[in-house]
Amino acid sequence: MQIISGQARGVTLAVPPTMAVRPTAGRSRKALFDSLGRFVGATVVDLFSGSGAVGLEAASRGAATVVLVESDRRHCRVIERNIQAVRKTGVVADIRLAEAPAPAIRFWGGAVPDVVFADPPYEESAEHWRRLVHDNAFLRVAAGALLVWEIPDAPGASGAFLADNPLAEGRLRRFGGTGFLIGYLPEAADVQG
Repeated sequence: MQIISGQARGVTLAVPPTMAVRPTAGRSRKALFDSLGRFVGATVVDLFSGSGAVGLEAASRGAATVVLVESDRRHCRVIERNIQAVRKTGVVADIRLAEAPAPAIRFWGGAVPDVVFADPPYEESAEHWRRLVHDNAFLRVAAGALLVWEIPDAPGASGAFLADNPLAEGRLRRFGGTGFLIGYLPEAADVQG
């Protein structure tokens, strides 16, 4: 697996040696990032980072702050190696690794994200989705951010996400055979509690 574009293009990334991590395929990642446009100066949060590939792709494309959130310490060690590999290319970004027991917590130190990526383990994805989109603390911290959620690759899987979809302009898109629900989180004034 490699960084696809930007300053760190071609850097090979390590992948944790467990089946729990299934990095977003290169073709899907390229099409997704190309569709999202520029990342220069952006603040990006990558929940359920796994290998860190998505967040590090954003850093390579010019994101100023990237927060990689992963709860598995073994995966965090792989992410640390990948951060070092990307930094060797001169990528200038404030890349922080946050170990968190759950994604919907206040961990990225006050930076309001422009983009939040989430790719939890497929078997837990719908549960994390329900918890996240109803977590007022998370919604206040990430108010107005673009949320990009990778949808499990199973027949009918998108139904659980579309039925409970508070995202403004939220829609399902497919890139390279992978489905993503993409839309803006509610603005702070729209969050209850």
